[in-house]
Amino acid sequence: MRQPLKMSFLLTLLMMTGCAAKVSQTDMAEVSGNAFYVERIAAPPNARLEVVLQDISQPGRGAERLGKMVVESAGQPPYAFRIQYDPAQIDPRHTYSVAARLYDGDKLIFVTDQVHQVITRGFPSTATLRMRRVGSARAHPLGELPATFTGTLPCASCPGIDYHLNLLDDGVYFLRQAYQDRAGSPSDDIGRYLLSSDGDQLTLYGGREAPLRLAVSAPDTLRLLDRDGGHIESELNYNLERQPAFQPLEPRLLLMGMYRYVAGAGRFQECLTGLELPVATEADNRALEEAYLAARDEPGEALRVSLDGQIVSRMPMEGPGPVLTLVPERFIDVSPELTCPPPVKLADLKNTYWRAVFLDDDHVQRAPDQREPHLVFHEGNRLAGSDGCNRISGAYERKGASIQLSRVATTRMACAEGMEQASRFLKALEEVSRYSIIGRHMEMLDESGTLRLRLEATALH
Repeated sequence: MRQPLKMSFLLTLLMMTGCAAKVSQTDMAEVSGNAFYVERIAAPPNARLEVVLQDISQPGRGAERLGKMVVESAGQPPYAFRIQYDPAQIDPRHTYSVAARLYDGDKLIFVTDQVHQVITRGFPSTATLRMRRVGSARAHPLGELPATFTGTLPCASCPGIDYHLNLLDDGVYFLRQAYQDRAGSPSDDIGRYLLSSDGDQLTLYGGREAPLRLAVSAPDTLRLLDRDGGHIESELNYNLERQPAFQPLEPRLLLMGMYRYVAGAGRFQECLTGLELPVATEADNRALEEAYLAARDEPGEALRVSLDGQIVSRMPMEGPGPVLTLVPERFIDVSPELTCPPPVKLADLKNTYWRAVFLDDDHVQRAPDQREPHLVFHEGNRLAGSDGCNRISGAYERKGASIQLSRVATTRMACAEGMEQASRFLKALEEVSRYSIIGRHMEMLDESGTLRLRLEATALH
């Protein structure tokens, strides 16, 4: 009798284990979709596909993996994928994404370079992943965009400052700075970035008192520069490194922009970035709407408003998504008499009034009742300007970042002041061979790479 009882006990135990496993499997959730690439090449016979579900809410700390699917001998695209995960691990405040990689043996050949959010923040549990070929030529000095750069930079009164910089593909940047060992929220900034004409320097124009300048050491490395664009001589780390995957950032800060209310929906064009954002109907949106409706003269009129808000990524009510959306957390005021300033843009070499601000290592001085030193590069390769005393005429020829000034001549007036500076200015013009436009500034260098002139665009002709 003991043997049948023992077998019965074992069968019961197996059934209980099976039921437990079935319940556990039933409780699992799933992310699914397809991965593909558009290059017209066949995947290798031994192609291996890996798709991961990850939590990307902690910038600079790496992604936390929640699930993974591996397909050996994956065949040809498109590739269907399904990844199971435990819903109990999901925090609705966190950001989750799926990413795909295709290998030829141990060699990575295709990878997703965009963030594909899923599960939380209004995103579905399905995704279509486009992969790009690894090692393909980059069309931009900064590499593929959007991109995330992070790093811990020196701090005079704390262990370090954690930087999280997102460069979007439309010239907009989001920046978050967090001071280590300090209470309080991190500091967010947004604006537009400009790449110098030679691709060597990146300048961030946002809500700061002065622009933030970084050297493009490589497509994967940005190095902080001083306020004048000079290199910081230090053994400390001033580098921000590109992250393997784009890490979304949802900045929270004081915002100003042009608001209008049309067809039952609010739209907000932010001043610093030019971003056109739908306005979420939550938080302090009612106060914003009511103040606008009371101040406008005509339906659909755009008025400048100020508010504390957050720019978040949301699925729209209709159409493809996600889209950047404004959450108006605290309405401040409406100013019908004000507008946004013109957007910052890279100055053009031609037909721009370039005022000299630095000559070699010295500030340029303007003598009383005399012209300021300046240059204008006209159409037809004609050069004009002043050395601060006499008018300048001549010709120029440029090719890429190279520039050659020729037939430079001046009038022959004697001036009460500034003759020594004028002589040095003309000598610098004879020796410059390269130039670089950085936002509203131009640097002119000689053959050795020494900075001879720094000029500022002050007016357009």
